[in-house]
This record gives sequence, C-alpha cells and structure tokens, in this order.
Amino acid sequence: MHNPNDPAMTRRQVLTSAAGISIAGASIATASAATATDHSAAEASERVPEFWYQDNNLGLGGRGVPTDFFSRYDDLDSWALARAQMHTFALEQGTFVRQGLSERPAFLEKMAAAHAGMNFCYNVTQAVAWWWPHYNETGEVPEGPPDYTTTINHLRQLRSTGFTITDVILQSVLAKPGPGRFLGYSMERRIRDVVEFYDQVRPEFPDVRIGIIDPLPGQFPWQDAYRFLKDELRSNGHELDFIHFDKPFDRVRLERNTPHGVITWDRMVEVGEFVKNELGLTFGLQCVDEQAGKTSSNDFRKHTLEGLANYVAHGGTADRYILWPFFPHPEHSTPDDLGALPPEGASQMRIFRELARGVPARRYP
Repeated sequence: MHNPNDPAMTRRQVLTSAAGISIAGASIATASAATATDHSAAEASERVPEFWYQDNNLGLGGRGVPTDFFSRYDDLDSWALARAQMHTFALEQGTFVRQGLSERPAFLEKMAAAHAGMNFCYNVTQAVAWWWPHYNETGEVPEGPPDYTTTINHLRQLRSTGFTITDVILQSVLAKPGPGRFLGYSMERRIRDVVEFYDQVRPEFPDVRIGIIDPLPGQFPWQDAYRFLKDELRSNGHELDFIHFDKPFDRVRLERNTPHGVITWDRMVEVGEFVKNELGLTFGLQCVDEQAGKTSSNDFRKHTLEGLANYVAHGGTADRYILWPFFPHPEHSTPDDLGALPPEGASQMRIFRELARGVPARRYP
C-alpha cells in the first residue's frame, strides 16, 4: 500500500491509500449526529471521501449569498456539526469581489477563524472570463496572455488573513461560453489560459493544488479535452491535480438533451471512471439539481439527495462530493439541525450534513 505521507504520491493515491479500500459511494461516512460532534474540522480534512461545501450564490453570481451568510459567523453553534463534516470550505471569487470582502478585514479574520483546521479552496472565475471585458467593448478576442495578478492578490490577502489555502479551482474553464453565448473561444486558447494560470500562480503558491470544475465541454470531445489539458500542463512542467464534474442531476432525472445527447446515470458514472482510472486524477462530483433549486429548498434537498443515491446505485464513486448550489434555493445556510423540516425549508448546511452522513442509501419523501 502507498504511504499517504509520501510527497511524490498523487492526491488520488493518497485518497485511495487512506481509505484502505476502493472509494465507493457505499463507503460514504455514516457518522451519527452524536459522533459528528466528536470530530474536529481538522479530523474531517483527513477523512475520505471528502465533503466540500461552497455557499449558494442564489443564481446571481457574486451578487448573491445566503441570507445569513454574514450573520452566521456570529452564531457558530448553529452550524457546528456541519463544520465538523467539512473537509474543504470553498469561496467563490465573485463573492469575494462583489460582497466587498477584501474591504472587510475583520470579517475575513472571523471567517478564517471559523474555518481553521479545514482545507480552503478559492474558486476562480478569472481564468475563464479574463477576456470578456475587451470582447464586450470591441467585439474581438484579445491576443493575451491573461494577467492573473488580481487573483494572486486575492490569494495573498486570504493567506495573510489566516486562511490555509490548499486548493484553487478554475471554474468552467473548458466549457463556459463567452458573452452572448459566444462559442468562438477555442479549446486550444482555453487550455493555454490554464497553463498560463499555473505559470503565474505556482511560483508563489507551490503547494496549492490546482484543478478544474466543469460540465462536459460541449464543442469538443470531452475525453480528448481532459487528456489535452493534462498533457499540455505536464509538457509545461505542471500537473493537473483534480477534475470536478458539474452536471446537475436533473439532466438525468428529466432526460434533458445536451450537446452530448441525453445524459444517463451510466454516462455520469463513466466520467468519474475515466478521470480516476484513465487519467489517474482525483475526481469530485458536484451534487445539485438545477430544476429543483429553482423551485424550493425542500425540492432541492429531495432531488439532490435522491440524485446522489441514484448515482451510487449505478456504481458511481467519487473521491469527493461537493455541495455548491447556484440557484434561488436554498436561500439560507443555517441551522444545520436534522429534525423536522422547518416552515422556511431545508438549509444548505442541513443538506450538507445529510449528504455527508450517508444519505445516498436513503429515499426522501
């Protein structure tokens, strides 16, 4: 068995070695509320599979945050059990900018203290959107290369405030259309932008893992895109650390057509197997249901948890599971209680706890 402390090991090897078995959905932590209280966030950062949390942006990008986003840091008890299950807390770049967090040092310090002991991920949008302002003004794509100084400055401030930055994730960098759903930005340019990001960020943050979260690229064979990205990074002296797959469960539940045809649970499972076994990378599964997230908090809870149960029932496994809604619901993040559903509906922290406690095996009314 590989030694998880061997620095030469990939994150994927560390995860499977630490688990002692293949990481299957059936092995998702089943700790009770009582035992969850005994686990610190630091212990959560060592358990596998990993459970990542990022706040809902309410479908508004950085302009939206849960209604209790700021106030919950004055009431840590209301989400203590959820924090104990968090392997990684992720913060979206749009939230950092549009909520003015860089100008709220006292609040950032309070955030950092609340998330001490767990991993921290910065979810970066600049890598996919750096050229948009120029395109909006001129109708032309700039030559580049992109300048990622803004992101580097954010990382510096977060680090100096007390966050333990372990991961950076590049959001939708292979698939997101440009302004007006412009599709003329080539896969070659997209991958070159990722290589440039590594070139600029790695020198100052050599120990931070960098990966992507993406749906399947619609204009390019997805297996080829993932191979191309990994190979281009390696040929430039870098390693792709992980791939997170973002395909809302309603695409399968409602049999919605996509550029890749109708997505089935078997096809969802295929993506993870390719990332883990063909590429040898850490695989993360984004756990959301878009249609339900546009309806109500309770519908989002029901269909997200049932979607994950269906994924596991079809043989799906992930190294990490991510709860990051970007829809109108759920509107609030706390409390994390698992009692009867309140009149206002399930909170995101409650759903996160249920996901992390082994809900794939259950069905919900």
